[in-house]
Amino acid sequence: MKRTALTIIVLSLLPLLLTAQNSGPSIGIILGSPTGFTFKYVFAPTKAIAINAGWGLVGDVHFSASCDYQFLFPQTMRWTDEFEGSSHELKGLTPYLGVGGRLSIEEEPKPSNDIKLHAGVRLGGGIEYAINRFGVFLEIYPVVDIIPGTEFDIMGGLGFRFYFGGHR
Repeated sequence: MKRTALTIIVLSLLPLLLTAQNSGPSIGIILGSPTGFTFKYVFAPTKAIAINAGWGLVGDVHFSASCDYQFLFPQTMRWTDEFEGSSHELKGLTPYLGVGGRLSIEEEPKPSNDIKLHAGVRLGGGIEYAINRFGVFLEIYPVVDIIPGTEFDIMGGLGFRFYFGGHR
């Protein structure tokens, strides 16, 4: 019965996560915590909303979703090769800082099979590198859970996204 309740909760949250794909220009996969899908909507050159949803595979297996408001810092790195005397540049590098929240649902091991809900605040960041319409990113977000009690956790991962309208 409790497994059914967990399935119902996850399926009810799924439409909320999928609508982000329709309004945002990117979708992809993240490997880490959680391992699953990532959606990102860049609505200004320096602002974005990112949603990650999937399964946490470290420790107890659980469903996890996060949403962050991101501050983007697009960069172009330039350097000169001293031996050749030629100039080079690397475009498409975007460090970011984000603040948001996370929701985690896990099922306690048998015999209780109780469902445990965690809700917390995340503050962290990462870096994304754009290659044509693809973005490869690495991020890390410390989390402070507020519900059911104060606990510390770390989320993050390595992933890639496909940008539907081109990349920033």
